[in-house]
Amino acid sequence: MAPKLTEDEIDDLLYFARIGDGAELKAFKEELCQREKASVTDLLASAKDEHSGTGVLHMAAANGYEGILHDLCKDLSNPAPQNPAMLAIINAQNNAGNTPLHWAALNGHLGSVKVLLEQGADPTLTNQKGHDAVYEAELNDKKEVVEWVLKEGGEGLEEGVSRETGEGDADDGAEEEMKIGENTNDDELSKKIGEQFGSMGMQDEKAKP
Repeated sequence: MAPKLTEDEIDDLLYFARIGDGAELKAFKEELCQREKASVTDLLASAKDEHSGTGVLHMAAANGYEGILHDLCKDLSNPAPQNPAMLAIINAQNNAGNTPLHWAALNGHLGSVKVLLEQGADPTLTNQKGHDAVYEAELNDKKEVVEWVLKEGGEGLEEGVSRETGEGDADDGAEEEMKIGENTNDDELSKKIGEQFGSMGMQDEKAKP
């Protein structure tokens, strides 16, 4: 049975992942699991922003906290590494179709990209714009990420990066993609989270083409 989490509890889990507070995230995660008699897998599957579909791994990946990602993946590896439930969470797409790997890649966090791929993230998944993670990195001039993923990610990724687009065509007909870096706020996040983070000086910034 899925754990019953309040909106505030979900917001707190997302917040701790976003700011990189691994100790608070671990303690609160364990508290909720004990209270709900739920596994970490069940908890993380339920802990999504109700408006955007954003999860805990999205927030950690977007801000480059590979240590938190590694710890979460370790928790998810029960009963076995890359089990179906674990892969479902790692490859979870929010309402815009973005996975944690998309957000790590477009913000240039190579360490997080490596952790996610090593743990089973699928680099071929595309968002609502039809972009895979490496193409988002290319659009945002994250060359280190692009080069590493193309080298280590296997076949089928080169096409996404090498395809030619006219000026402005990449985002034609799509909503603006917002970067979720340390100083930015994604338009997919709920108003409540936006207000919570607004006092910390976060600003919207359109991803560079």
